[in-house]
Amino acid sequence: MYNFKDRVALVTGASRKRGFGHATAVRFAQEGANVVINSRSRPPQEFPQEEKAEGWKGLDSVLQEIEARGVRGLAVTADIGDRKQVQDMVDKTLAEFGRIDYLVANAGISIRVPVLDTSEEDWRRTMAANLDGVFHCCQAVARHMVERGGGGAIVNISSRLGKMGSVNHGAYAASKFGVIGLTQVMAIELAPHNIRVNAVCPGRFPTGVASDVEVWQVAQEKGISFEEAVSVIHADTIPLTPLKRVGNIEELANVIIFLCSDEASFMTGQSINVDGGRLMAH
Repeated sequence: MYNFKDRVALVTGASRKRGFGHATAVRFAQEGANVVINSRSRPPQEFPQEEKAEGWKGLDSVLQEIEARGVRGLAVTADIGDRKQVQDMVDKTLAEFGRIDYLVANAGISIRVPVLDTSEEDWRRTMAANLDGVFHCCQAVARHMVERGGGGAIVNISSRLGKMGSVNHGAYAASKFGVIGLTQVMAIELAPHNIRVNAVCPGRFPTGVASDVEVWQVAQEKGISFEEAVSVIHADTIPLTPLKRVGNIEELANVIIFLCSDEASFMTGQSINVDGGRLMAH
């Protein structure tokens, strides 16, 4: 559908089997882009049980999928909360490919706890991963894009909770509200350089920071499929969602790829809900 041939995409937080980063990286490869994938250091012994059971190898598995599409890939381990590690990651990318055309700032964490019980450590960890990390990546990549000329596209991953608060998500919601604000400011500042900056705001997906682990556990305990377990775990939100289901990671990847493409050439500073209509309905 899109032509990303000879373009280079950098996707952070791409090591989870059922994560947005994995789906987005593979979709970029399908569309002809060379893809750099990132994750923090995650030894195999720390993988969730469901990934171990499925023989998942983190970034190595994603890299194999990328290269199977006939394009080049590069895996870079870095903690995006550390500015120096982010700059090193960008430098490695430029040394390998000479350019970065697209950034998807996806890496993040979620710690669910009431505000009054949120520790200083949990607050700082959340901000470092979800907001500082997005800032570090956007700044380092945008500087390159400005110096190189020719424009580019950045997509930041916010959340439905970046627009509407929810109990037990104080630090997470604050960080994701911040991502939307940063996206809007960067969109204005980088527009003269033809660099577009948008965000996506996912609703409930059976993926990522915790949900996929819970789904897998329920599937094992009840002897049901992963898809059937999704309905069990997310029974609280499905009735509140107009489309009456949770999303799948490919659906979010579709929106991200569109925002990076020339078909979205007049879109910048937007925060697109991908939530089955739930935010609209509340």
